[in-house]
Amino acid sequence: MRVKEEGLDEIALMHGWILRYLYEHQDKEIYQKDIEKYFGICRSAVTNIIQTLEKKGYICRASVANDARLKKVMLTEKGRENHEKLGEIFQKMDAQLEEGITEEELHAFMHVIDKVYYNMEKMKGENS
Repeated sequence: MRVKEEGLDEIALMHGWILRYLYEHQDKEIYQKDIEKYFGICRSAVTNIIQTLEKKGYICRASVANDARLKKVMLTEKGRENHEKLGEIFQKMDAQLEEGITEEELHAFMHVIDKVYYNMEKMKGENS
């Protein structure tokens, strides 16, 4: 199952992460500075991403009553639907990838991956 086959735009990975962040924080007021801080990316990069997502109709910006300089960043209905549809696609892909793998095998694999990650982190610390 591919994104284009489902009628969704292909978007950059960071764009998808930001859409997910906005989806998971719909109950809060999110501003550009929140996105910058959460993802650790510079203002100009976030500005470009927000502009792209806004042009595609996935997000909108709205002024704040008490400070005209601030703009809330919010998902549009199209953005919400896109995120939910992507979630369904990922669930189907996960099921396909895990086909024929037992729960025990999957657990063992994840355990080994955790150890490899831990060893990589140790190596980083030794080399700095």
